Amino acid sequence: MKKYPLLLIAIGLFCLLVGGVMKVTAGPPSADPTLAAQCRQNVTERGGDSALMVQCDEAAFATALTATDAEQAAQAISAANQNEIGGGMISMFLIGIGLALLAGGLFLRFGKRPDAVRL
Repeated sequence: MKKYPLLLIAIGLFCLLVGGVMKVTAGPPSADPTLAAQCRQNVTERGGDSALMVQCDEAAFATALTATDAEQAAQAISAANQNEIGGGMISMFLIGIGLALLAGGLFLRFGKRPDAVRL
């Protein structure tokens, strides 16, 4: 890859861009519409405010609020959290690889070259 430092820079920037977009747009998994509606109904019955209504769109919160069986609720919340963690790990991996490739490409492109051998 010593011959292609611009390729390393381009791939590094692409990985940084994709990882950054994934990191910014990622969030907790959303709940299905029926579960979110049940969650909103439970929040209004309990006298919750609008901040809790907004959280009903998250799968883990909606499952916790509408659960009737503790074991199934724990499994659903765990699955939602693992999904969120997996996406975060992939985005951070891409950001790390992008930084490494970008730094390597910049070093190869602009780094000091050894002087010519003198006799």
